[in-house]
Amino acid sequence: MATTPADLASHLGAFGAGLALRRPPLCPEIELWLLGDDVDLEAGCDELADGDAPPFWAFCWGSGQAMARFLLDHPERVRGLHVFDLGTGSGIVAIAAARAGAAEVVALDLDPRSRRAATLNAEHNGVTLRTTVSAPGSWDLMLAADVLYETGLREWVLGEARRRGPILLADPQRTGTPRLGLPELMRIEASTFPDVDSPQSTVVLHELTRLDADQAWPGEASVIATAPG
Repeated sequence: MATTPADLASHLGAFGAGLALRRPPLCPEIELWLLGDDVDLEAGCDELADGDAPPFWAFCWGSGQAMARFLLDHPERVRGLHVFDLGTGSGIVAIAAARAGAAEVVALDLDPRSRRAATLNAEHNGVTLRTTVSAPGSWDLMLAADVLYETGLREWVLGEARRRGPILLADPQRTGTPRLGLPELMRIEASTFPDVDSPQSTVVLHELTRLDADQAWPGEASVIATAPG
């Protein structure tokens, strides 16, 4: 049975806002089902039932917007490729990759509501993606936005970049997240929409290529400092 916006919104009452079609400021050519500006994320999370995931898919996070904007402006980066979007959330990065001409887009998220939201948003924007709960066996390019704050996931992503690459990584430089000294591709100012995060952050895009065992990415030796809390 196809997911509807009402299905997704059915558990969002605690957040004080319903879903509506909205255009993220950095990517106005994409329309997503997102929460309204009057959302109270902290209060809503406090009322979640045990084991229920926060609806991170109902926000368009700044790092995802920044990466999506980059892909839309540089379609040659994904055109004709098999693309893997890690932690898809609302699906904005996956949708941008599909609109930019990717041959296939696989979108991973552990939250089943996120997978349904990404599919619904993709259909609304006239593109197709495949959702999953595990990494595909192969890809031409991995896209990973805002994943460095979790140690295990960070190590997995960097390990995959070394072994398999290439990976485009978007880091919003959250307080307490390591600064890895990775080669920078671009910096983009972005805000989460609706704005429940830092008012604005500088998202750093990194491009990581596969390395031999004895190699390091340019600048990597200048790490690893954790930003002050």
